[in-house]
Amino acid sequence: MTTRRGFLKALLAVASGSYFFSRFPFENNPKQAPKLLSASVIESNEKVLDKPHQSFSVENEPFINALNHIVTPTYDGSGQSVHPSVLDFKTEYGISSWGGFRYWMAFTPYPFFNSALENPCILVSKDGLNWITPPGIKNPLSSKPSGFLKDNYNSDPELVYDPDQDTLILYWREYRGNTFEKIWAKKISTDYKQSDKILCLEKAWDYKKTGLILSPTVWRKSAKEWFMWTTDGRLTIHLYTSLNGINWGPGQPCSAPWASWNGGYIPWHIAAKPNHSEETIEFLIAGWSEQKTMKDCQLIYAAVPMSNPKEFVMPLPRPILGPGTEGRWDDGYIYRSSFVREPGDIPKFRIWYSACSKKKAWHVGYTEGSLVNIPSSTIQA
Repeated sequence: MTTRRGFLKALLAVASGSYFFSRFPFENNPKQAPKLLSASVIESNEKVLDKPHQSFSVENEPFINALNHIVTPTYDGSGQSVHPSVLDFKTEYGISSWGGFRYWMAFTPYPFFNSALENPCILVSKDGLNWITPPGIKNPLSSKPSGFLKDNYNSDPELVYDPDQDTLILYWREYRGNTFEKIWAKKISTDYKQSDKILCLEKAWDYKKTGLILSPTVWRKSAKEWFMWTTDGRLTIHLYTSLNGINWGPGQPCSAPWASWNGGYIPWHIAAKPNHSEETIEFLIAGWSEQKTMKDCQLIYAAVPMSNPKEFVMPLPRPILGPGTEGRWDDGYIYRSSFVREPGDIPKFRIWYSACSKKKAWHVGYTEGSLVNIPSSTIQA
């Protein structure tokens, strides 16, 4: 629970969060030479938004866009990547490294929107900024489904750690045009051995009536309590439950506060992480205003109580990250992002976000900063 003292400290410090960029592996671009920059001289990309329908006592400052994207090696050689899912074993599990590395990332290449190459891959890192292909893994971990390009492809990876089995579980989505969608899983051991892919969920294509199963994000509460949320491409997020992380029951619709938030937003791609100290699940949602289009995606914060994981709240009055300024690598729109919440009275959010440029190139950038502690009374069942 947030204490009064902790909350006041957070309010006083919300504007003083530090951001660093000098450690990034910058691209060799003479127009954006790496150098130390302070937050005061980096352009803020805050957009003017409609006045929120509700007033909140907690104000949030937007995060600062990464000056350059990080380098993500891809099996196709493009270096373009999307939809990161990052695990920080030290912060999240108290393990200094797993399989020889502190950070693991699932993602897919997506060069210039080429879905044929959008197959699940893994990278590892010791600092969260410099990424390599694991020495014992060959990317991609699953190849493109057979069939025509535009109608058959993989997408939307999610990486989860199971401490009971000491394994990673890589989830991803397969789409077969106007026929079905499937959620697959593959287990990875600490010595890089992989299981065969396992079918977790299948849904007949019926977009007009029941929507899609996009961007699965998974929380493992215990060995026999697993939760998965997906978006339907419209207004609804569905919650699924499982006893083992593999076999999932039917989806149940969640509350949808984004339907009226700032005039209405569409949740598109989502990432969830547990906040045990507040007994909540926090979400970063890539979504866009109903008055606009998918090309206006921003990053939005939401949460659910662990005791009622279908009951979403949106306690902040505006998005936390928007597209970069004209000419930057992320000046198109923000997409699925992953994050780690560092503990403390003023928790630091470390965010790996994917974005495209107006030239249709996809990359992953890194930013960090602080949000004030959200009063627990705003996230109750």
